[in-house]
Amino acid sequence: MNWITLIGIILLLVGILIILIAIGFLRSLGGSGKARFGGIVLLGPIPIVFGDKNLASFLLIFAVVFTIVFIILTLIH
Repeated sequence: MNWITLIGIILLLVGILIILIAIGFLRSLGGSGKARFGGIVLLGPIPIVFGDKNLASFLLIFAVVFTIVFIILTLIH
């Protein structure tokens, strides 16, 4: 197994772990607070961002950084 595959598997497992921790944290809050949502859909190198205004701006920055890293890793390999 090459190193890029190993990095991909590790990132996948870390992402699942973050989701599980976030679900546990949200359950501990007991439903207090305002619900906000947002997401990123990557179609190749093109990020599509949707959601709450403040959250969407953060996700847009994250998507651009992720896309740049993805392109750099693709060019290296």
